[in-house]
Amino acid sequence: MKPGDIYKWLDQGPVLLLKRVVIYDPIRVVDLDEDGLMFDDWPYEPGWLIKVLHTGEYVEVHDETLREIE
Repeated sequence: MKPGDIYKWLDQGPVLLLKRVVIYDPIRVVDLDEDGLMFDDWPYEPGWLIKVLHTGEYVEVHDETLREIE
């Protein structure tokens, strides 16, 4: 996978991979400890910024939601 590749995203059709991004996991405030959570410790997963070709929409998505076009 590299910027400029065309992939399929879920059932949304073809998308253009634009750049790698970091997608941070949502955390509820009640789950934080007394000292809070440092930004570097926040759980995250790698992903991509994509452009949905049918709508022109830009979305950050997880790697595992992208499939090669057959």
